[in-house]
Amino acid sequence: MKIFWKIVQCLVLVGFMIVFVFVMNSYRYLIYALMGAFALYFPLRKIIIGKLSNLDGSRKAQYEVNGRPVNMQMSKLSAFVVLLVLIYVIIVTVFSMSPYLERKEFSVTHSSWVAVTPSILKFVCEFQGGRTKYAYLDLEYQFTADGQSYGKKIVKAEKLYSFFPIWGKRGPEQMQIELLNRVTQKNIAKEPVLYYNPNDPTQHKFFLANDRFYPQGVMLYNLLFVFSIVFLIIVLTAVLFNIKL
Repeated sequence: MKIFWKIVQCLVLVGFMIVFVFVMNSYRYLIYALMGAFALYFPLRKIIIGKLSNLDGSRKAQYEVNGRPVNMQMSKLSAFVVLLVLIYVIIVTVFSMSPYLERKEFSVTHSSWVAVTPSILKFVCEFQGGRTKYAYLDLEYQFTADGQSYGKKIVKAEKLYSFFPIWGKRGPEQMQIELLNRVTQKNIAKEPVLYYNPNDPTQHKFFLANDRFYPQGVMLYNLLFVFSIVFLIIVLTAVLFNIKL
């Protein structure tokens, strides 16, 4: 029975990872993280283990807990996975907090797609209560390609979270007004852009803003995410300081 529940837990974890990597975010972020992990793993490993080398020439890292020597062991694969996860989290955070980088990355990786200015037909702002309070905006847009019109409705196209350690708290009405003003200004400035596949205009990607830095729109800016980053850094440090060649 324990084996069965372990299998179920593994399947749930794998399913969550697939959704997070391939549905909630671009699979390209994982490719960038793999490239970064391969580029950093061996130099970091060499530098850290070199500093941990004992005076007798061995490269075995040891720690003492209550006066007793303790050796923490972890495989090279586990160390690489931890480094990969850390880099992936950083990449996702950077792109999610920078609409400019997200748009730029998409335009570079889809250079054959055509960029047009879509028409925003309407947008409605609502408020989501609960522990993580935020205002969100649903909008409908339309664009023309080859003389034919295409349109789509995006649910929660833009968000504004309620609590930030720097900016403080705001009420629901104030947050909705602020989000509506933001979207209205973006629309007036013709900032929204849409990329579509010239061979199949039904394949398209809409971008509302082009801010270089906008952390207010992502949930990753809360304290839980900060604690996760700190935890990953601690785990990574512990792993890299205890690798055997």
